[in-house]
Parts: sequence; C-alpha cells; structure tokens
Amino acid sequence: MSVRSGITGGDTVDITSLVGLAVLSAVLCIIVRQYKPEMALGISIACGVIIMLAVISMLKPCAEMISSLTTAAGLDGGYARTLFKALAVCYITQLGSDCCKDAGESAIASKIELAGKAAVVVISLPVFSALTEIVTELLG
Repeated sequence: MSVRSGITGGDTVDITSLVGLAVLSAVLCIIVRQYKPEMALGISIACGVIIMLAVISMLKPCAEMISSLTTAAGLDGGYARTLFKALAVCYITQLGSDCCKDAGESAIASKIELAGKAAVVVISLPVFSALTEIVTELLG
C-alpha cells in the first residue's frame, strides 16, 4: 500500500517503509537504551525527524492544490498561508512534545504544547480580524 504524493503522479512514499522504519527504530531504542540511554533518545529523535520530513513531502501537493484553488476562487492567499502556518506549528509542536515525553520530561512537553497553542492563536488573529470586519459590514 503506498500513498501518492501527487494527484496526477509523482513520487510515492511507501507507508509500509515509514512504519517499518518506526518499528525498527523502536526496537533499536529498546536494545540501545539498556547500554546508552542518550543514544536511544537520539535514535528516536532522528526517526521522528525522518518521518516528519516524509509527511511534509506527502502534504506538499495538497498545499499547492489548496493555494491554487484559493487563487482560482479569487480569495486572499493570506488565509491559506495562515492555515499552513498553523498546521506547521501543530506538527512541529507535536514532534517536540513527543521528543520531550520520550526523554521523560513531561513537564517540558506540556509547556511546549501550551506554547504551540498560543502560537496558533497569534497566527490566527488576522483571520479573526477579517472575519470581524465581514460580520460588521453585514450587520451595519
């Protein structure tokens, strides 16, 4: 089973390869953790980064399609950029939080999650501002 990275073709990312990499990394972490815990954390982080890069490459055509659809519809491209920035913050925050949890630092992971939520709110402010203007125009 593979996931197509493009609607009309292009490179394919084999999801079974990603899952295999993850399982292999997890087993390797279990084995290495007995002797060198810091190396196990490094393996876990490296695996997470590789998977994240693969996911980003899989989502790139989706981002391009959404951008072209908003342009074709005559909508401001700023809304799509805001959406992608918020999604990027979510993915990066989740990766960082999971890495901290793997290292046994759940308190730091919680703070990263809080910071990510705050960043999404800040990124979304222009959209809320535009929405407020539209509602005000419709009502007034």
